[in-house]
Amino acid sequence: MKFIKLKINKLGLLIIFSFFMSTPLQAKTINDYLGHVKSMSAKFEQFVFNESTQEPEESSGTIAVISPDKFRLEYNKPYKQIYVADGVRLWSYDEDLEQVTVKKQEGLLANSPAMVLGNPGQLDTAYVIKAQGVTKFVDWFHMTPKNPDSQFDHIRLGFAGKNLYIMELYDSFGQRTQLKFSELQYNPEQNSDTFIFKIPDGVDVIGDSGE
Repeated sequence: MKFIKLKINKLGLLIIFSFFMSTPLQAKTINDYLGHVKSMSAKFEQFVFNESTQEPEESSGTIAVISPDKFRLEYNKPYKQIYVADGVRLWSYDEDLEQVTVKKQEGLLANSPAMVLGNPGQLDTAYVIKAQGVTKFVDWFHMTPKNPDSQFDHIRLGFAGKNLYIMELYDSFGQRTQLKFSELQYNPEQNSDTFIFKIPDGVDVIGDSGE
C-alpha cells in the first residue's frame, strides 16, 4: 500500500517578529508547543525532494486529527487521494484508480510520522528528541525514531510563534518530504463524520472493510 505522505503559507514576518520580541528568550520543548493539543486541523503544501530530480514534486490538501488515533488526510492537488484512520481501520482512496484499500489500523501507524500529529503526547516514547535552536524565526527540533523499523531515518519539526509551521521527513534513500502548514487550528471542534470513511459508489474495495 502506498504510504501516507503527509502536505502555512509563510507567516507574515511582522507577526513572527513581534512574537519573539514579546516572548522571554528561553529554551522550549516540544511538549511546550504540543502538550496541550488533543486535536488539530490545517491546510498543507507538500514538497518531495529526490536526489535524482531538480524540482520537487508538489501537492496540497487538508488534514484533521483527533488524538490518539483518528485522522483524515486529503490531497486535492494535483490528484485526489483520501486517507482516513477511524481508530479501527485505515482507509486509502485513489480517485483516479477508482480504488479503496483498507487495512486494520492496530499497530500500523505506531512507528509512522502520523503519530507526530495524531498523538503528540507519546513523542518522547517513540523518538529521541533534540532541540536545534531558532533559525530564521523558526524553532527546530530533531527527532530520531527509537524503533529501527521506522520508515524514516529522522524527522524535523519547526515552530513559528506558537504553531507548528513545518515538518520534514527524511528516509534512508535520500528522499526528503517537506510539509508547510497554514490555517492551523489547535483543538477545534471536529465533526465526528470527518473520521468516518464512506465508500464511493462504483469503486473497487481491497481488504476487509467490515461490511
